[in-house]
Amino acid sequence: MAISFTKKNKVFTLPPAHAPLFDTHAHLRSFWGEDKDPIDVLVRAHESGMHELMTIFDPIADKSEETPDALAFSRWLHGVIDAAADRGAEVRVRYLVGVHPYGTLDYTDELHAQVAAALDDPLCAGIGEIGLDYHFDADDQIEAAPHAAQMNVMARQLSLAVERNVPVELHLRNDYGDEARTAHADAISVLERVGVPTAGCVLHCFGEDRATMERFLALGCHIAFGGAATFKRNDAVREAFAACPLDRLLLETDCPYMAPEPIRGLECEPAMIAQTTDVLIYDRADRTGELPDAVATAIWNTSNALFGGRHE
Repeated sequence: MAISFTKKNKVFTLPPAHAPLFDTHAHLRSFWGEDKDPIDVLVRAHESGMHELMTIFDPIADKSEETPDALAFSRWLHGVIDAAADRGAEVRVRYLVGVHPYGTLDYTDELHAQVAAALDDPLCAGIGEIGLDYHFDADDQIEAAPHAAQMNVMARQLSLAVERNVPVELHLRNDYGDEARTAHADAISVLERVGVPTAGCVLHCFGEDRATMERFLALGCHIAFGGAATFKRNDAVREAFAACPLDRLLLETDCPYMAPEPIRGLECEPAMIAQTTDVLIYDRADRTGELPDAVATAIWNTSNALFGGRHE
């Protein structure tokens, strides 16, 4: 069944999937629109061709009366999965747990213990999103925490991933105009000091250039691209997508943020990864001569190789 979205009275229908879709980073607790009930979202995702999805639980940002901790979040997620399955949408959904760098100054031993305990949950696939954010968020008036503090919290959570041998997803954002890409440079120093989990390390929502990507590939990291890679100004990101080895290449939505062109500006949801996939695999094919279907299949296989083996 084709899924459509409306923007400024224009109807856009998602393209058919070239291979099974795997959204490696979504926020099912963060939707704000009335039409974004997580159960409906999973039904539409299934109809778009999605088979697997990785959502996020942040013990600070996602704490609510309904989900006060990771255990409660897991119960909530089970309910969403079961309700979607009752409507014929059998999408395998799991979650990553971790404190975003915005929560650096509120990170406590108690929160660290909660992240560690969540890894015993069969529905929990690893740690994320953690990392470094050196950007001043003018929209929400969020000041970046001291860099040393952010690096310390990233290192503590990364150490858990190394010790438990689970995948980790990294959020890395430089300050505006920082040509030195300090957040990425500092993240490399943390990875070199603490280690890269054998189970895998992902740069989520990659928005940098090929040279930056190659520094993380050299450490053994995977690179995940989202809707922002389709934006007209981001040709350098698409160049990186085309150059990324297929066995390190992932796709994500980071929903509800950054819907792809031409529906940019709408609240993003997992089904929209069909559009992101279509744009990026054809752009890569134009640059490399690869077959689009082969690229889509390789991304599916890489996603499963990274996330498919835990808690089967």
